[in-house]
Amino acid sequence: MTLHTKRPFPSPMSFAALRVADVMRRDLVTVLAGDPLPEVERVLAAAEVGGVPVLADDGRPLGVISVRDLLRRHADDHDDSEVSVRGRAAANELDGDGEFDPEAPFERHGDGACAGDVMSAGIVAVTPSTSLVEAAQRMVEASVHRLLVLDRGRLIGIVSTMDVLAAVATGAPEAFATAAQPAT
Repeated sequence: MTLHTKRPFPSPMSFAALRVADVMRRDLVTVLAGDPLPEVERVLAAAEVGGVPVLADDGRPLGVISVRDLLRRHADDHDDSEVSVRGRAAANELDGDGEFDPEAPFERHGDGACAGDVMSAGIVAVTPSTSLVEAAQRMVEASVHRLLVLDRGRLIGIVSTMDVLAAVATGAPEAFATAAQPAT
């Protein structure tokens, strides 16, 4: 596991001129879809991050698991009503009795629920050359706090709402306000 390191903020420049590559984190913390939830919780706590990409055993990104996904799972575990499990589990890994299917399309690395069962499936991604303004708009439209950064389908980084906020705080916020306005 590689943990995030503090990095210098980009030098002050027009926010509208910033690209995802200028602020993305390259020192990724990831988990595998088959990792047990207690291990995922330890990884998030140790890295002091709110979410991480979930990868297939071959390294392909499958989704993201966040603290919110884990809290929802814990709340569901203590709810007497029908369990609602998000992610691929809802469609693929639960049998009719709500039990986890051992024939799931990823290898489990332990007993019980794993990252692939509760992750937010699907990928909201950008490229390193995407403008930070467009990345921020994509986050808002998709209601996500982090975007995966892909280069030719390969995960090379992540950009979070905090990364965007740091760029606004150190850059030119008025440029963001101007650039984010729809064309008239």
